[in-house]
Amino acid sequence: MEQKLRNAVAAIRGHKIPELPNEVLLLEKEIKSKFCSSAKVAEIIEMNTTLSGEVMRIANSPIVKLRSPVSSIRDAVNAMGMDQIYNLVVSAALKNIFGSKGLFKDIMDNSVDVAFCMADLAEWVEGVTRDEAYMLGLFHNSGALMLAAKSVSTYEPLFRSSMSLPLSILQKEQQKFGSDHSMIGVLMAKKWCLPIDMLSAIMLHHNAACSQIKNDRVRAMVAMIKIANAMVAEISLGAYRGEEMRLYEVDGIEELMIPSSTINEIRTALMSYSFKS
Repeated sequence: MEQKLRNAVAAIRGHKIPELPNEVLLLEKEIKSKFCSSAKVAEIIEMNTTLSGEVMRIANSPIVKLRSPVSSIRDAVNAMGMDQIYNLVVSAALKNIFGSKGLFKDIMDNSVDVAFCMADLAEWVEGVTRDEAYMLGLFHNSGALMLAAKSVSTYEPLFRSSMSLPLSILQKEQQKFGSDHSMIGVLMAKKWCLPIDMLSAIMLHHNAACSQIKNDRVRAMVAMIKIANAMVAEISLGAYRGEEMRLYEVDGIEELMIPSSTINEIRTALMSYSFKS
């Protein structure tokens, strides 16, 4: 494991992992304080207008499913609670940093779609909330953004092929870069202080079989990533996805035992709702 992390560091040498925005650090400190104030939490988020706008957009989207729309950050904090609002702020921060143009936009758009599907899948998974699922969906491919930063021309064909070849992509990345986006994603998630279960899921989300994962929660998270990626790939690539992606999806579905009717409903929701715009 340590050698793999060292290889990941070497693979992106010269390209620094983005720092957590200052507002996220302040927010974490406030939430962990003995006398946490919802008014102070809202004030911290509002310090960054871009971040607060994205949080409001997520809060009023189908991702969160609030009982009624909110019209201010303070309303969002009161409606969702501290843990949920923190997860959404971190998610919004990642999206704002990388969702720029070209390959970076394509990777981020793909992750947003996967996150959307995972939020809906969370309804079928005990112990994983919608906001946790959404954040994991956004972060699961964060290592791909770092590899794209290293070399767009080298990484672009690899990213495109990952949508139909989810089991062999890591070996291809290792041949080109000396590491892969899963391990580099672990570095990113560690720096951004994501929970250990999410780090494990990011590292293992290209495993051939969920049954190889001992931790129940991590196994469920990986299965969710598999199903969501397969749905997004099907929409992105049309009828052709390849046998690897089919097996990848089947393994996730069998792990979570989700009905095909539910998969179809989530797929339809993704096609009818553009969260990227």
